[in-house]
Amino acid sequence: MNNNHDNKSRLRELPILNGARQSSAGASPTEGQTAKQLKNFKVALVHPYLKEAKTKNRLKFRESLALGYLTAALEANDFNVVTVNAELRSLDSEEVAQILLSDPDIRLVGISAKSQRTYSAAKQIAAFVKRERPEAHITIGGVFPTAADMQVMDDCPHFDSIVRGEGEAAIVELASHVAAGADLDDLLGLTFRKDNQVVRTANRPRIADLDSLQFPARRDLEFILNSGTEALASAYLVASRGCYAACTFCSIHQIYGDHLVKRRSPESIVDEMEHIIERFGLRRFSFVDDLFITPSPNGIRWVEDFCKVIEKRGVDVSFYAEMRADTVDPKLIRELRKAGLHRIFIGMEAGSDSVLKRWDKGTTVAENDRAVGILRETGMPSHAINFGYIMFDPEMTLDELKQQYRWVRNTGYCTVQHLQNKMNIYWGTPHHARMLAQGRTDTSLFGERWNYEFDDPRVGAVEGAFRRFHLRFQDECVEEYVQANETFRLAIKVHHDFTDKELSPLLIDLLSQAQRRTDQANRDAYYFVLDTLLSCAEQHGSVPPEIVERMWNDLAPLVQQLDRDSRYLHAFAREISQIRVLGEGESPAPGTAWTEENGRIGCVWLKSDDEDLGYRAIIGATGYDRYDHKCELVTFDSSKQPINAPTLREVFENNHATLSRCTYL
Repeated sequence: MNNNHDNKSRLRELPILNGARQSSAGASPTEGQTAKQLKNFKVALVHPYLKEAKTKNRLKFRESLALGYLTAALEANDFNVVTVNAELRSLDSEEVAQILLSDPDIRLVGISAKSQRTYSAAKQIAAFVKRERPEAHITIGGVFPTAADMQVMDDCPHFDSIVRGEGEAAIVELASHVAAGADLDDLLGLTFRKDNQVVRTANRPRIADLDSLQFPARRDLEFILNSGTEALASAYLVASRGCYAACTFCSIHQIYGDHLVKRRSPESIVDEMEHIIERFGLRRFSFVDDLFITPSPNGIRWVEDFCKVIEKRGVDVSFYAEMRADTVDPKLIRELRKAGLHRIFIGMEAGSDSVLKRWDKGTTVAENDRAVGILRETGMPSHAINFGYIMFDPEMTLDELKQQYRWVRNTGYCTVQHLQNKMNIYWGTPHHARMLAQGRTDTSLFGERWNYEFDDPRVGAVEGAFRRFHLRFQDECVEEYVQANETFRLAIKVHHDFTDKELSPLLIDLLSQAQRRTDQANRDAYYFVLDTLLSCAEQHGSVPPEIVERMWNDLAPLVQQLDRDSRYLHAFAREISQIRVLGEGESPAPGTAWTEENGRIGCVWLKSDDEDLGYRAIIGATGYDRYDHKCELVTFDSSKQPINAPTLREVFENNHATLSRCTYL
């Protein structure tokens, strides 16, 4: 972000004139505006696609609730709305612009920049549209445009206005004014161009009653359900807006202007769940609240009431929610699990007390440990638990980095994503102010992530080398792994949620262990690299290129193993519907699965043109780590017996060992 975008000298604050109050949603700027006038007026809403996150987003099929809520508000006021979720449909900026330009009735384009990183795509879309249709009004909203509205207007001349804060009422009022050709001066929370100036009206008050909002339109969900990815569909819900915490890295307060939490009633949320179940037959939901549980009497009572409403109505659902470590309470977790909680995200962020203190997280490592213990105690499956975790920040010391790595690895819930996360310095956050106060200069392009230097050069050496490894590894080594995971997710969810006849528990267990084995192989490569880089930085104070090259050579066996595991996981998940579980006395053959050792060991023989491979596993095996398994990849000979069966027998005798630490095939 370039810091040369200070336009306060051009800022003209407009007061609320003559005691005028906020316009009600849909209030028309002129008495003469009619439905006939709106007939040829369309509003287009766009969610940009961040192509740099293509691999990360590949397995995610997500609604844009921003578009959903804005669309519902506009349609309730008789506006014709076109929506384009470019991320969901993998459309680049030029393709989005072509869609918008193909409809001559589109006169207002609203771009929802959900994150700072999508700003560049939003700029491109605006430029493409303005080049062909300069009369169109283009507005942008979201956290970043709200926080840096004057800088955005200076940086991109193609934006006519910025909607600051919540947008439901604002987009309706803006559409009414644009359709009528009326002045925008009386609209609250708007930054816009007028007479070669940038005008900034008074802030719009927060929406006090979230129950008053229309349920969001579900065009994205319809697209997902009709696109062959319905097995991965989850309807997104908002139960609250805002967060009480003051984490230095978080930008959510920029859009709300305070630290208050506004909640919907439990009845309203369950009404929406029932509406979605009735309309789409979908019972899986994801709450996208910044904080599902607030540690206050009212917050706890709200969770209890929500669970009671679900139980009273007999609604059969499963849902995902996000919370902080200090809000993980065993009683509430049990109640939520009974109500349908099946996946959980905890904002742990760090495994070092000095780091947590620096970020004003308001939690300690002890509280993080307690949260992990509660999740284990309440029986939450390890694969259903994920953490928010930031491995690197600009002030981190090498000792802190080692603490970070050691803590997340020892939890048993570590993923590859945790290991590589670098703090993003978002515009207007306390950490952004901290960096500027320290005299640091941001040389990145406006709207891009701050490419900061690390205070401890050893941390910088490790982070730089690790990021280069990750990019190369993603480009060269994981295509089969990504495809295998995609096929696995489809196989598991299709047969759990969308068929009357579920897969055999034997096949589900074997497939799940095969997937954990593959995930572990992928993570082992990252562990090996980070162990190497940390040791090198500690011994040499840097990471010499020759050590990196030697590291890649030493990594080759792990890469080969990951590739092989991925190929056969992919085949297993793809074939699973056709695999037959043998009955007593039937002989194993390609395309069959069976049990041995009185049902304690499961086997599956995959169909293959070049090799007779399959898996053997101790049925039901799990462990402390999320990827622990007792599963091995085996070959079958002409006698229809696995060649390397003794490996599994040894593991079976020592139930504390895992095959992932035995000799791979």
